[in-house]
Amino acid sequence: MLHPGQARTFGDVHQAGRRARRPSALPAMVAAASLLLALIAGTPALGASSVEEVTPDLVPKAELPLAPAEEVNVSVAPAAPPPSGRTSPAIVEVEFEIVEQITAIDPATGVEYETWGYRIPGDETVSGTPGPMIRARVGDVMRFTIHNPESNAMPHNVDFHAVTGQGGGAANTTVVPGMTAVIEARLLYPGMFMYHCAMSDVPEHISRGMYGGILVDPAEPLPAVDHEWYIVQSEYYTTSTEPGLVETDRAAITAEQPTMVVFNGAQGALTGASAPVMQVGERARIYFVNAGLNLISSFHPIGSHWDVVYPEAALLGDPLRGSQTTLVPAGGGTVVELVGQAPSTIILVDHALARTCDKGALGMVMIQGEENPEIFEAISIG
Repeated sequence: MLHPGQARTFGDVHQAGRRARRPSALPAMVAAASLLLALIAGTPALGASSVEEVTPDLVPKAELPLAPAEEVNVSVAPAAPPPSGRTSPAIVEVEFEIVEQITAIDPATGVEYETWGYRIPGDETVSGTPGPMIRARVGDVMRFTIHNPESNAMPHNVDFHAVTGQGGGAANTTVVPGMTAVIEARLLYPGMFMYHCAMSDVPEHISRGMYGGILVDPAEPLPAVDHEWYIVQSEYYTTSTEPGLVETDRAAITAEQPTMVVFNGAQGALTGASAPVMQVGERARIYFVNAGLNLISSFHPIGSHWDVVYPEAALLGDPLRGSQTTLVPAGGGTVVELVGQAPSTIILVDHALARTCDKGALGMVMIQGEENPEIFEAISIG
């Protein structure tokens, strides 16, 4: 039961609290003391920001040169484009075309699915899932062209997590079949970022394969390594995993229950003859994106460690060292490094292992070279 004068709503509580307060000199005293301490300590006064600015000083676009013609800014997974070697920003031109096609998402068993993706114009050797890896430098302006061929059926666009602007560029890259769009976007933060289609049914567009990664190198580049690879984890939500053409299971998307979890667009894409290779004593860096749609990845190298980890692919801070498993949220990325300590086959997995054992999230890195019993030696068995 409410008593006379008792507050009846949150608004009443707020107003009652205001009525109950009496003027006090305490806030003014605290503010004065804080200001005095700030002046004594030489720290910023109240209202001033003490956060270090990390975005680059901008060279006007009109003063930027085009990136050199020999600079490679895009590559097809698992290859990563090489570092530019530039020490100043430039205009980087990138062009994609959208592809809608039937793709073998489990080539070993013959499961096929209509995927939608991005590819380098004219490259009909790839499905476009994942899309090409883009590489640029912080402070660059990316001049991005996207073309949706008339032969396609759907409108598409691109949301770049690396881009500061409406929808990451999605609003201004929406193209129906037969259209082309061009944007220019300044790359303000270094890191490994996802890009994806952001049409009205975002979940279906991503789950059909419309995703990829863009690396924005910091002004001070990461140390050189022997190998760099590009890996994307993603999920398929299909009505079946039996051989033949399968359809989208929209209810499974909503329930966040994928039928397949894969690396680089298909089961087996990073195994056997398609597995990356390194030698004992070499160091490899992996630029990793978790496209989702829904799941957090527990990215782990069975038989090794992540010698270096940049959590969430944030390249401005110091990395972690000697990690076993790193978490990568849906829509996020990481940058990790492996060292070839002994000859072996490193198994790359999502350590939520039902996704590996039952749904396909498995890749390999082949380490070749001489045995090193100081690192590992089989003594006996049986």
